[in-house]
Amino acid sequence: MGRLDQYFWLLPLAIVGVFAWRFIRSGSLTGALLGGRISNTVGEVELRSSALTSRVLKVHVLETKSDVTPQVALAIVSKAPLAASMVPIKLSRDQARQLASLLEKAAGPY
Repeated sequence: MGRLDQYFWLLPLAIVGVFAWRFIRSGSLTGALLGGRISNTVGEVELRSSALTSRVLKVHVLETKSDVTPQVALAIVSKAPLAASMVPIKLSRDQARQLASLLEKAAGPY
């Protein structure tokens, strides 16, 4: 059991190493989490914020090595004093078009 304890620290080190490699390869935190390089930021939409917090929805074009066609990446970025979070979402072109259609229907006149 003593031998296993000596090498336990290798697992967290390997996880950090893999993530650091993905970060260096993609050039951004969003790209590292989604597994590709952000080639273009299309735009962003400010979401509801309060006095101390802010939330932004960012739309990116994502280049991945495995796919020939670029994909769409959404990132919801929340910032607050001493805290920040990001929720990355990767969509294919068809999924992005379907989402755009659903948003158009939801925002349509009633």
